[in-house]
Amino acid sequence: MTMTRRDFGMLLAGTAVTYATGAAAQSPFKVRIGQATPTVSFLPIMAARALGNFKQQNVDLEWAAIPGGDPTTLAALDAGDIDLAAVGSETALRAIGKGQPFQLVYSLMSKISLELVLSNDAIAKASVKPTDPLDQRLKAMKGVTIGVSAVGGAQESAARWLAAQGGLNPRTDIQAALAGAPPAIQAALENKRVDGFVLSPPEGLMAEDAGTGRIMARIGDDFGKRTAVPYLVLVAKTPVPEAKVPAIVATVRALQQASTQVLADPVAAANAMQQAFFPKIKPEVMRAAVDSLKSGVADGGRFTTQSIADLVAFIGEVGTNPGANLDPAKGENVFWTNRYVDAAKA
Repeated sequence: MTMTRRDFGMLLAGTAVTYATGAAAQSPFKVRIGQATPTVSFLPIMAARALGNFKQQNVDLEWAAIPGGDPTTLAALDAGDIDLAAVGSETALRAIGKGQPFQLVYSLMSKISLELVLSNDAIAKASVKPTDPLDQRLKAMKGVTIGVSAVGGAQESAARWLAAQGGLNPRTDIQAALAGAPPAIQAALENKRVDGFVLSPPEGLMAEDAGTGRIMARIGDDFGKRTAVPYLVLVAKTPVPEAKVPAIVATVRALQQASTQVLADPVAAANAMQQAFFPKIKPEVMRAAVDSLKSGVADGGRFTTQSIADLVAFIGEVGTNPGANLDPAKGENVFWTNRYVDAAKA
């Protein structure tokens, strides 16, 4: 049942009381989190910042937007410029596979949040509807040009993977065109320079609101457990000094608290994020985006051997070799861990 605003306020107040009687007794933990793309799909971080969960958990957060993408963010982590990196799991595993000293410590989005959006013209040309069976919707990709932020990047890989799931030739039946950041991709779709894109919410919902395209597939929802993987993760550099462990645990607790509030009242959480960080996005679009993403934060950031194995398998399917030394079963507390998740819940 959806919480009322009064109930939501009481939840926040109760949390604040717990914080005031416990965590406030010690100096705040100073934590630096670096993130290349401040998007809604990093839902626990964005919600925790908007709802004040970091402060409630005695974390003095220094959040940094790092230009240059996930590789640059991991480089900042390696250099000690930040304490934790919020990045895509594919980039993190590629770095770990090359021997870099990183460990996945929290699953920020436990499903692939990317959505396939096609222009109205492409949909009409293929004579399909968003309500048609999935394989028919994917066949509408034949001959389209997908706008991407980086040639050969995650968006293009996912688009070609989707084409293959629809029985198309992923190399020849679709084209990729460099368009830039999501706002530039939206403009390219509106001006008919591209026929679609593969991005996370709220981009697809924004295209539908503008009348330029429709969401034809949600990877994390349309392919079942196959794509229920840790897609966005929080990464630490190893070995983690014991002195930093309490700070990471407090950070994780803030993320878990924010996720609980998102699940309890997604409308209130969406409104808080929209007002704090995304004023140009319509409130109703933000609410729909959070609603589509909330299932990806229901596990409290926990990894499983199976979810890591599914992630490694999916990365291989989209054409990336993450490295032969990434054995999910042997990797617990090596390149992935629940140490901080379990400590925060305890």
